[in-house]
Amino acid sequence: MRILRSYEPPAPKRVLITRLSAVGDCVLTIPLAVEIKRMWPECHISWIVDCAAAQLLEEHPAVDEVIRLRKHWLKYPGEWRNLRDQLRSSEFDCVFDPQGLTKSSLLGWLSGCHTRLGYDYSHGREIAPLLATQRVHRSVRHMVDTHLLLLQPWREFAPGSGQFQMPIYETAAARADEILLMADNACHRFTGDLPLSQGRIGINPGASSPRRIWPVERYGIVARELFEQFGMRSIVFWNGEAEKLMAQVIAEQSRGSATVVPETNLCELAELIRRCNLFICGDTGPLHIASAMGTPTVGLHGVTWADESGSYGNCNLAVQSPLVPVNRRQRRHGPSFAMQAIEIEEVLQACRHVLCSSQRAAA
Repeated sequence: MRILRSYEPPAPKRVLITRLSAVGDCVLTIPLAVEIKRMWPECHISWIVDCAAAQLLEEHPAVDEVIRLRKHWLKYPGEWRNLRDQLRSSEFDCVFDPQGLTKSSLLGWLSGCHTRLGYDYSHGREIAPLLATQRVHRSVRHMVDTHLLLLQPWREFAPGSGQFQMPIYETAAARADEILLMADNACHRFTGDLPLSQGRIGINPGASSPRRIWPVERYGIVARELFEQFGMRSIVFWNGEAEKLMAQVIAEQSRGSATVVPETNLCELAELIRRCNLFICGDTGPLHIASAMGTPTVGLHGVTWADESGSYGNCNLAVQSPLVPVNRRQRRHGPSFAMQAIEIEEVLQACRHVLCSSQRAAA
């Protein structure tokens, strides 16, 4: 329902979104771009980003232009003038700052745009609230809904109503099919007499912080138990040599029910996840990609809260650690006891519930 207001700003024609990083946070911001495009179909949306999420955004139908920025751009003041000139040449008439940090809000200011929407100190940090010309107060919990609050001058959204509308990444989809065929052949050579898989479970053990990593041998046990109950083999994703070693440990612990896939880019990862019946992961980028692709998930949350930064949608479950650190410093720099407190049986119960619900819905 459209909210009637005494004053509604004019519809923007050129919009800039300043969500620079990280991959998962960028994915959680996609519904903002989707709603902007839905409200104003002729609006040109530019998105400035400094991480690998650019791969996903460049083919998204709601994003007309992706501006790639050097990471830690604030450390290179010699480049600020060229960046300012580039942004001002686009003549944006509205900037949305869902990141709420100095580095993102300064880009809106450099653009010369007079309408810059951000947050007050209920969500914005550093000097970001001072650089916004219109400030929104955070009144919802999940980050997707928090980002949609930036559209309050024009419209209000019910919590849980955001949509991702992820495209099919054609080139990556073909590569994903090749990878799955190789994984099936590898499983057949390794196990021989085990039955064919009745579906696939995706596992991503890595994370950007060691405090978000669940003990990898437990993933292997989960893969083995789920294969025995549901007949579904697991495929294990990784990025970088450290995560590759973790993936190999999971495959060994699974006793042939899990296979390590080759290293992928983000679009290939997204298409592989699309082909899974379930995706298990900590609170990191691939979890949010899975949620956006519509794949049922079980998210493991140790230092973060699932209702704030977990999977978005009804086909997902979260396992929340009972030992979440009480402050930001502990969450970022403390020990990883919170993830270790998540028991194998808790994860198995959540996986069984999601898989049984999916099977009932498909029947």
